[in-house]
Order: sequence, then structure tokens, then C-alpha cells
Amino acid sequence: MTSRMPVWLGVGFGLLAFVTSFARLAEVGVTWDEVRYFESAERIQEWTGGVVRGDNRRQRLSAEGIREAWDVDRYFNPHPPVYKEGMALTEAMLGDRFGQVTGYRASSLAMFALLVGLVAGMTGALVRPAAGVGAGMALMLMPRVLGHAHIAATDMPLTLFWFVATLGLFQFVRQGSRRWLFAGAIGLGLAMATKFTGWLAPAPALAWMVLYGRSRTGAKTFLLWLGFAAVVAVVSNPAAWFDPIGYYERLFTESLGRQTTVPIATFYLGRIWEFVVPWHYAPVMSLITLPVATVALSLVSLDKAVRRGPCRPLALLCVIQVAFWLALIALPSSPGHDGVRLWLPMFPFVAILAGIGFEKLVGATRRRLPAGGPSTLGVLLLTSLLFFPAFLGTVRSSPYMLSYYGELIGGAAGAAKAGMEATYWFDAMTPAFLRRVEQELPDSAVVVALPNYEYYEQLQNLGWLRSDVQFTDTGPADYVLLLARRALFTPGLAGIYATVPPLLAVELDGVELAGLYRWSVPPDLDDEPEESR
Repeated sequence: MTSRMPVWLGVGFGLLAFVTSFARLAEVGVTWDEVRYFESAERIQEWTGGVVRGDNRRQRLSAEGIREAWDVDRYFNPHPPVYKEGMALTEAMLGDRFGQVTGYRASSLAMFALLVGLVAGMTGALVRPAAGVGAGMALMLMPRVLGHAHIAATDMPLTLFWFVATLGLFQFVRQGSRRWLFAGAIGLGLAMATKFTGWLAPAPALAWMVLYGRSRTGAKTFLLWLGFAAVVAVVSNPAAWFDPIGYYERLFTESLGRQTTVPIATFYLGRIWEFVVPWHYAPVMSLITLPVATVALSLVSLDKAVRRGPCRPLALLCVIQVAFWLALIALPSSPGHDGVRLWLPMFPFVAILAGIGFEKLVGATRRRLPAGGPSTLGVLLLTSLLFFPAFLGTVRSSPYMLSYYGELIGGAAGAAKAGMEATYWFDAMTPAFLRRVEQELPDSAVVVALPNYEYYEQLQNLGWLRSDVQFTDTGPADYVLLLARRALFTPGLAGIYATVPPLLAVELDGVELAGLYRWSVPPDLDDEPEESR
């Protein structure tokens, strides 16, 4: 083994992650938030081009010019803009050749590829190459995480930046290299300039420093890391240039007040929960949306976090990160909608724990088998046994990876029986399904489209749907186009979903994710959901 092996391990996994998904970026339906982000990234492109060319540069660099380009439409687009800067860059590079949607989404995929490479390479360097292989495979074969690599939104950028921030501080504390510290500070600053949640990254990092025993010498390091990150958060966010304190104060206020401003409901265990979910929501959803082998490997490695040894600092870091996220989502003030999306940054640390567990089993296999061929064959069989079911689950759920459920609950069908949300973000409205819908609809058809008819008008602007179709949220109409987000179902929608056979449907494991119905809209279509609390 050479010191270069983990580097090439990371490079190999990163390239594999990017190459295997790039061609399928446009197969996933445009999600609820993406169209707004596309529009914002386009404004950023236009603003940047004008500044570079010198077109009305003074006005563009004024407070009003920056606000119009970087900070408008806050209700639908409230987050700091770093993730949209990445979208704008990749679309400018790739959009003309591969299409606008692929261009925007390539940013998230590139960040996922970098994340996979860092997870595999770092785990291989700090533990053993086998652990790096296990961690890289575990992360690549988490369908819910991979699904977000296909979507141009906040979640994959935040996940990468959170990991880089944590990794940089971790490596500096252990090795003393200032390069790692500043790399981590840049990652933290970019996380802060992507989403409010990025400002929470210092909490589990500080907890690790205290438990790892470096708190006495780490205070100066921690403050330097945090201070430089705050500078990066402002410099990378033009919307904050003129009033950084006011900007981030407003971000905190809006984010912490979502229970009253944007109370998004969640369907869980057969009922609708208005904003606040039970404390067990995050651990249960994490367990049932991961492949069972990944869960088992992670549990196998937990002893490494308490036993003395070379793995302890890394395993302890991962356990703290997992515990932090599960505790955070359990707070009454935390939103819980959209499956595991809101705690996506937890999963790279789960992958590292799975990699450590995988290396532990590989070592045990090698010790019990004769060296050479039998040992190699045993390791290959072990790898296939652990990861091939996850590979099949990932392939079978594509392009509906955000609807994936693992073996612990019996896949999507078992989750539906248990009362879990089948889909939530319109990713099931794939281009392939929309083409079938267009073929079914007559000219100038009127369609009740729920739960968000304006979404389909945005798709028309993108050219993904015919412009002659009229979408509305009130009846009567000859057709209903329904997304099976049961948290937003009224009794009328629930009745359609439960009793009316669709003309066309998108299904995963026999569970309907979206459907087109020929149906007169019931009179109680606009009623409030019956089962909520």
C-alpha cells in the first residue's frame, strides 16, 4: 500500500459518481423549488455578464441592482445564493450543449462526485483502503442522497460544504496543518452562504473537539475557523455586501419563524402532522430510507467510537454528527417535511461509519480464510452480499430515488402500508410521464392540477408541457393531474387517490406517485385535510 492509494481511491470514486449519473440528470422531474432557482440563477448570469462587460456597471453594483439580481422573491427563494452561483456556472458551461436543466443540475452532481471522492479518499487514508471502498460504495448507493445529486437545489451543496467544513477542522486538530483549517473555514463559509442550516455546523464540531480532548488548545483554532468562515459567508454572497448583519439577522428570523410563516405539513404513520413531527420521525425515516446493509455496517462500527485506537477520532466524529442531526430534527421548532432532505448532511458520516464496519468485516474474513485466492474470493463474496441489494434498489428506484424505501420496511410498498409519504417534491413528474400526459389530453384541455397548479404553468414556460393546456386548482374539469403528496390531500383528493383508477400513473413497487384522472372535481376538493394535528 502506498500513500497515494487513498488519493486515487477518492479520484476513482468521484469520477465514477459523476460519469454514471450525468446522462440521466434530465430524466428526473423538475422539483417544486427548482424553477424558482433556475430563474434566480439566470438573473445571476445576466448580472455577472453585465458587470464583466461593463454594461451599466455602477447601477448593477449598487444596493438596488444587487438586490434585484440576488435577493428578490424571498418567499419562494429565501436562501443565500451560493448554490445558485454554482448552478449559474455549470449552466453557462454546459447548458447550450446538454440542455438548460442538465446544465443547472450538473452543479449538484459535481458536488456529489466531489463529496463521494472526499468520503472514500479520507476514510481510506485514515483507516484502511477497504474502509474507503466501503464508505464510497455506501454513499453512492444511498438512493435518497443520490436523488438529490440530480436536483439543482440547496441540499447537495449544503451537504458538501458541511462535510468540507467538518473535515478541515478535524484534520487540523489532528495534524496541525493550516491548509486544512482554511479549507474547512471556506467550506463553513460557503455552507453559511447556502442555507441557514449551515450556521449550525460549528455545534457538532465543537462537541467533537471537547470530547476528543482538544478543547484547551482548540479554542483559538475554533474561533479562527469560525471567524474566517463568516468573512467567506459575506464575500461569497453579494446580497449581504451592503448590510451583512441585517441580511443574516433577517435570514435567522425568517428561518426560525417557519412554524408561523411556512408551516409545511408531513404525512407520517398514516396521519398528517402540521409542521411539528414526533421526536422519532428522523431516526425512523433514516433507518427505513437506507439500504439494510448500510444500517448494519454502521452499527457494527459503533464500538470504534468508544474504544481506544486509530479509528476512534473519526468514528466519534461521525457518531456525534449523526446524534446532532437526529436531536436537531426532534426539536419542536425544526421542520420535518420532505423525507430525509432536511438532514441530508448527516449521511456522509453514516457512510463513513459503514465503511469502518465494512473494513472490520473484511479483516475478519481475511483472518478466517487462507491467504491468496480463498481470501480474495471471500472478500468479493462479502462485498457482493452487502452492496448488490443496495445497487439493485438504486437502479430499480431511478428516476424516483426520492421515493425509495429500504428493506427494513419492505420497500415503497411496505412504506405505503405503514402510512409513509410516497412522494413529495414533484420529481415523479418526469419528462417521460409528462409526454404520456400530453398524448392523452385533447387540445385546450382544462386540468385541475394539485397540489400546486402554478408548477405546471412553470413547466409550460420551460417547454416541458404544451402551452394550450389550461391548469387550474378549481373545478369542474374533465381531468385531474395529481401528485401523491398525501400531507397536502384534502378529503376530495384522498377520495380520488383511493377509489378512482387513473388513466395514467407513475408507480414504484406498485405504489402510485402521480396520476392523471378523468374525473369531475368533488365539491369538497378545497376542504382542509381531515386527519391532522
